[in-house]
Amino acid sequence: MQGTTITRRELIREISPFSKVSTAHGLALFLFDYIVYIAAIAGALLLPSLWMQLLCSMIAGFKIGTLLTVGHDAAHGSLVKGKRLNWFLGVMCFLPCLYSYRMWVYDHHILHHAHTNKDHKDTYTPLTKAEFDALPRWKQWRERFYRQANPVSFATYYIVERWSQAKLFPHAGLPASMRASAWKHCAFVVIVNLIYAAFLLAAPLYSHNSPLMGLFLGLLLPFFTFMFAACLVLWSMHTCPDLAWYRGDAPNAELERAGELVSVHVDLPRWLGWMVHDVNNHPVHHLYPAMPCYRLHKAQIRYNELMGERAVVAKASIGYFFDTMRRCKLYDFERNHWLDFEGKPTSGLTKPYRNFQNAPAEAVNA
Repeated sequence: MQGTTITRRELIREISPFSKVSTAHGLALFLFDYIVYIAAIAGALLLPSLWMQLLCSMIAGFKIGTLLTVGHDAAHGSLVKGKRLNWFLGVMCFLPCLYSYRMWVYDHHILHHAHTNKDHKDTYTPLTKAEFDALPRWKQWRERFYRQANPVSFATYYIVERWSQAKLFPHAGLPASMRASAWKHCAFVVIVNLIYAAFLLAAPLYSHNSPLMGLFLGLLLPFFTFMFAACLVLWSMHTCPDLAWYRGDAPNAELERAGELVSVHVDLPRWLGWMVHDVNNHPVHHLYPAMPCYRLHKAQIRYNELMGERAVVAKASIGYFFDTMRRCKLYDFERNHWLDFEGKPTSGLTKPYRNFQNAPAEAVNA
């Protein structure tokens, strides 16, 4: 099969053999991540040196990020076998994330997968130049701050624009049929984490920390670290100078429904991909959402072989990271390329549009 002619149905058929679910593998990932997370929290509260405590606190934050990946698979019903067990593991994984299981499922399954890189609010959905210019000055400053390449801007963006609006508390856009369940899940997460916060505020009873330091090391810093890590990963999955966003009707029906064509495979060193449960292999997940994370790496390799030049692959590096953040500020939905805040084009015609319109890439001095 040729990567330029293979159909989506043929792709799914070729990828499906990689989707075998293993309950033993899924449970092992869940237990490993939770044990490391709890050990890191213990280190953050009990180790004698402040630098050790801070390091363990941030490690706990990064492990919350991998628990999110495990919970993501459980919510897709693909971590282990059995609907109830997947639900339970998903709910437990989302607890330290401060995520409501029901709100996450709505935002991820119903909005993100069905309308990838389209006009609903998602992580770093780009504005047009006209929309940016129409913002009050303070909101323009905020948008510039959000699109800076540093942990504070990433974490702040995600807390303000995504977590607080879509991940925990039910909102007006939630379907009425999901509201009761959403409030129950929200209440469960809030109550458990309030109990946990009370335990941390009692830190002087079992450690050398003050109440506020216990809260900072055990909850606030891990959560902030998690928000940074989650936002960085989600930004990298759907932001790239070669990657399209669109509004209204897509120019081709396949682009409208194929989230894999507007997702990036961030090519990480194998050891780092293993540490993050291969979450960087994102296009194949959009093609086949029931693919377990422990099968993604091999499935993505096969996907890239089948797609050829149509695959959007980015070799991870510090240079790529800063270059992408520098170039991908605003988006021109009419000409389908990226802009900086001054409206200058920073990319050529993005790859999905080049593929479907058979148009050559425009040379742009970026």
